[in-house]
Amino acid sequence: MNEEAVNQSKDIKNLAHESRWEHIGIFDMFDDGENLWFTSLEYNALFKMSKRTFDVDYVGSFPDEEAYGGRLYTSVNECNGKLYFTPCTAHEIGIYDMKNECFEKGSIGISRDDNDLLKIKYAKKFVSGFIYNNSLILIPCCYDCIIIYDIVTGEVTFKTDLFEYFYEKYRHYTTSPDAQFYLCWFAKRLSESQIVFHLHCNRNILIIYNLETGGFKEQAIGSKKSTFSLVECDGSQVYLYEASTDTLVKWEMESGKYLECHIAAQVPELQPCGLEYSFLNMAVLGEWLYLIPANANVAVKVDTITLEALSVDALSGECSIPYKGTVYLNLSRVSDNKLYLLGNRSKDLVVYGKDEDLQRIRLKPPKDIENIIAEQFLADLIRRSRCWFSEEHVPLTRFINALVSLKTYERCAGNRNIAVGNGDCRIYHLVKQKLLD
Repeated sequence: MNEEAVNQSKDIKNLAHESRWEHIGIFDMFDDGENLWFTSLEYNALFKMSKRTFDVDYVGSFPDEEAYGGRLYTSVNECNGKLYFTPCTAHEIGIYDMKNECFEKGSIGISRDDNDLLKIKYAKKFVSGFIYNNSLILIPCCYDCIIIYDIVTGEVTFKTDLFEYFYEKYRHYTTSPDAQFYLCWFAKRLSESQIVFHLHCNRNILIIYNLETGGFKEQAIGSKKSTFSLVECDGSQVYLYEASTDTLVKWEMESGKYLECHIAAQVPELQPCGLEYSFLNMAVLGEWLYLIPANANVAVKVDTITLEALSVDALSGECSIPYKGTVYLNLSRVSDNKLYLLGNRSKDLVVYGKDEDLQRIRLKPPKDIENIIAEQFLADLIRRSRCWFSEEHVPLTRFINALVSLKTYERCAGNRNIAVGNGDCRIYHLVKQKLLD
């Protein structure tokens, strides 16, 4: 249902009761074994957190993007040591080379003038992206085509058939307040070459898309009145959550059969929310499927074989924290046999293991992050225009920091690096100290 995507898009607004500089809201993350990498939901910043010390470091900001842009990027993928960030409101694909420590950009074939964020089509372009055969494939949320970005050549290909087929067939069933047709919010990887997602249109439709061929299959499951709001998969099994009746549907791909589990009937303490959305995500960890609360009063896990459902006390603590926003935000990443979630009420990164151990980590940005972002933005302006005018009084230290940011800026165009260099750091620090003395 389209309203779900609208409700889930409140992730930024839900953070508003606390200063954006006191926490880090995140949508997705990548685990390199030693560090977790993620971008901020509320401003232009890439961070990494040590899994050993939990220290959070500011890596940098993406060039030519808004300094205070909300939900610039959504999902993150890695290929050959580079991170690829799916553009939601951002103008281009964000790329970071972890080895060479430099930012790059990937065109999506949309001009900056056309990328009008007042239109939902551009404000929620893509949420899900997948790496396949040296390409980043972006699945549209509200945009009107799939974009395939060749990570070797930078070539961009557009495929419109998927969106056009489902838009023409189901656009009249949309119930979104913004009257926008939402094709896909979260897509999940079914196999190396296949992904699966549900259609946001008040219909019982599951879509299987082939990343290699571009072919797709439409699969109806259960009643036509079903309102699937979530999807997850585990091998040949696909799990769908039917929001209107708070029912979990397990679909066996090989046999085509499906089973239903009425969650509230098995978990009496659950106060189901129906179309107000009890849960906002699902994730398989071990032998259990976890239902992550949106507005429900408890977290739930379901045995993937028997469909026995139980409440999860360790993850339900977030539900009891007084606050009107959703319980958790969109982050739901399984890595190294652990489930990573972001508590919207506590602002903690919640790490849950298969042995039911729980860690809460406060994601605190550097104390001067507001100034750092402003300096990066100033450097970006100077670099782009080489001429800058403002009636604002800019502190000298900020201007110097902006110049050094400009000096260390590095762009990679295709296979050719255009480096500006960072050899003047000692001179910079000496001059800065002299000015401050």
